[in-house]
Amino acid sequence: MQSTDLEEIKAALWEQAYHPCTRVKWGVAQVMAVRKSRGQLRVLLRGQRRWYPVDAVTIERPRRCPTGGCDLEDDGE
Repeated sequence: MQSTDLEEIKAALWEQAYHPCTRVKWGVAQVMAVRKSRGQLRVLLRGQRRWYPVDAVTIERPRRCPTGGCDLEDDGE
């Protein structure tokens, strides 16, 4: 899913840090940090030293986590 919401992206970055199946990306690069500067969304990419202005980032969360630790849907059990 594409997102421009700063708080939603920050929450996904926390999930990315603690749950290996959540990914926050911009293109093919992994996003490590996010901020807003002068109304523009900026991201710090893995292995890079500068902040890049972006329109939106991609948040990938699987429906079923391989470890079962971060499943998004309840299967009614």
